[in-house]
Amino acid sequence: MPSSRIELQPEEVAGLIRGSRLLDLRPDTPADVRRRCLDTALTAMDALCGLADRGGTDAVWDALELLTQRELLAFATLMASELAETGFALPSFEAPVGVDDAPPDPRAAS
Repeated sequence: MPSSRIELQPEEVAGLIRGSRLLDLRPDTPADVRRRCLDTALTAMDALCGLADRGGTDAVWDALELLTQRELLAFATLMASELAETGFALPSFEAPVGVDDAPPDPRAAS
């Protein structure tokens, strides 16, 4: 089944991330400019997911290594916050029933 993701090459994905101009965003950035930048970054994320679908993790790293550290940090920070606002989340850890949180008492073995 063909993917519904955007199909771009690693260089094109990196260019899309760079073109989102996340590093230019400031607290006083006008709302319409901010939305355009964020929409472009979200499109880049979709293209990055498409790249992962087609080429795996190596293809994703090929794209991300073309970014500067600042660009990568800005993009990763945005994507983490975007994922947090969706239904995507790891299940919370719950200890099995009957497991005590306290470490075992070393004197109990004697």
